[in-house]
Amino acid sequence: MEMKLLADLKLDWAFLPIGGYYTMDVDDAIRAAEFINCSRVVGIHYDSFPPIQIDKQKAFDKFQNEDISLSLPKIGETIEL
Repeated sequence: MEMKLLADLKLDWAFLPIGGYYTMDVDDAIRAAEFINCSRVVGIHYDSFPPIQIDKQKAFDKFQNEDISLSLPKIGETIEL
């Protein structure tokens, strides 16, 4: 709930864990993005080992259904914000 305190900061991007198991999962990250009023998310802490493997297409679809842009950079890949 403390994340709601960030809503008025007008964040352009949020880096949110989406792997589940040890951190929030895709559904939790969508809720967190809504809490902080941010419509562009870079997913982190996913796919680096079996317990945090995700279905990327399902994640993209879920974020898109909530009108939130999701970026999933590969390990070592850079993105321009």
